[in-house]
Amino acid sequence: MFSALFQPKFKLCTLCPDGMDMHSHLLWGVDDGARTQAESLELISLLKKRGFRGACCTPHVISRYPWNTATSLKVRFRELVNAVPDEDFELRLAAEYMLDDHFERQFTEEEPLSPDGTHILVELPQYRLPDAWMDMLLLIKDRGYVPVLAHPERYGKILTPEELAALAAQGILFQGNIGSLCGFYGQKCRELARKFQQENLYFWWGTDAHNAIMINKLRL
Repeated sequence: MFSALFQPKFKLCTLCPDGMDMHSHLLWGVDDGARTQAESLELISLLKKRGFRGACCTPHVISRYPWNTATSLKVRFRELVNAVPDEDFELRLAAEYMLDDHFERQFTEEEPLSPDGTHILVELPQYRLPDAWMDMLLLIKDRGYVPVLAHPERYGKILTPEELAALAAQGILFQGNIGSLCGFYGQKCRELARKFQQENLYFWWGTDAHNAIMINKLRL
């Protein structure tokens, strides 16, 4: 069933033992992910065909999408849940919080979006470390949450593998992109993803799917 997706050592049952895609952009019209409700439903159908039993919607919460608040995203999420015809596909709502100058206000003004009430998915810019980014991670911990760093294998331009491993040693959990193992983001990113996977540094895996093209390319 999964042979087209992964080589044996990267089978879905190994990466996602509960069948949940923990990083996706399924909510339509809120960021650079799905554009329409029909596209959201198409992405869900494609995930199901690849063996997923559910997905966590993690829309971007970032300064360039100031309309994405916990309140507004809950409204759109409920619309998606009501539109999905298959009750067997589990949907959860969280967010992918960018550690930028928008973060502290968004994180403190409303109850942050977490898939389980414990973990918060965060990301860094690809080309520079933001000011006070470590302070933001500490803020998350101070509020009783555990930070989960999205796709750390993609930060090779701003952090060395050793620096990333040091974050893991400090209790920062990692979420890996399945596409990284497929070479979506280049060979160096693929090698680092495999290294982190072999060292059991990944807490979650996700497709980071923004569109059907990304899901259809999920094969090694």
